Amino acid sequence: MKLLSYSDNGVTLPGLLVDKFVYSLSPLCQSILDLIDKNNTSLSFVDQAFADGNLPQVGRFEELHIKPPLQPRKLLSVAGNFVAHIEEGGGKLEPEHTQAPWIFCVPPTQLMVGHKEEIRLIAESRQIDYEGELAVVIGRKAKRVSATQASEYIAGYTIYNDVSERKPYMIEHVDQPRQLSFWYTKSFDTFGPTGPYITTADEIADPQDLTIRVEVSGEERQNCSTQQMIFTVYQLIEFLTKFLTLEPGDIITTGTPAGVGSATGKFLKGGDIVRIHIDHLGTLENPVIQT
Repeated sequence: MKLLSYSDNGVTLPGLLVDKFVYSLSPLCQSILDLIDKNNTSLSFVDQAFADGNLPQVGRFEELHIKPPLQPRKLLSVAGNFVAHIEEGGGKLEPEHTQAPWIFCVPPTQLMVGHKEEIRLIAESRQIDYEGELAVVIGRKAKRVSATQASEYIAGYTIYNDVSERKPYMIEHVDQPRQLSFWYTKSFDTFGPTGPYITTADEIADPQDLTIRVEVSGEERQNCSTQQMIFTVYQLIEFLTKFLTLEPGDIITTGTPAGVGSATGKFLKGGDIVRIHIDHLGTLENPVIQT
């Protein structure tokens, strides 16, 4: 099942994607977050409503204005979760990389944009990077969940682009940037493209057997399997729920593989188009606009 959100005259509405067509979920819920909030991971009734003809067709997917699948309460991100990505940044695998994941938070309502919406670079932009990532959507309230139980708490998966400013202008005067530097590099407006939809967990047999591919203006920049993650999806859920409660609709982005601009010197610029494809999750595409 593929769940999405689309804009109709400025109003964001929930939808179901079936064979290139979108069907309205408004008879069932107000939003995708509302759907998961009320039903957690028990979503088979949506398929039944479609089979019964109770969901009106909205239009073709490619003709609609697609928004982020949902606006989570928490957007939790993982840095340095692929060995090759650590190494391309000039580091090497140290015990600290394998003892605990490196987690940071960013404000979802400010930075998340949908499929084909613009990544907007401001005039001061310098080294804007792309990072294709697998994102996990939590389906049930989770606290102290073991890795062996974690799959039961996942509603589905989507694609995330952790766009980053490698040299943020507003802290250039700081001689030794502090640990909060991730906030400064990743919290610019429009720097979190997400989507195009959520593929429900029942369609993903193993989240550690998916290929992430990133193209910028037709040139492949990243190509790696989630098998290469240091911390698996399930281990991340176990770690996070040791000390905080994950809620329905929360999103965890799981880190990016090697091939980013900070290693290759190829950064985003106005006119670029970024395409991120992950097996079974579709393709997230966003144009880059220099404002």
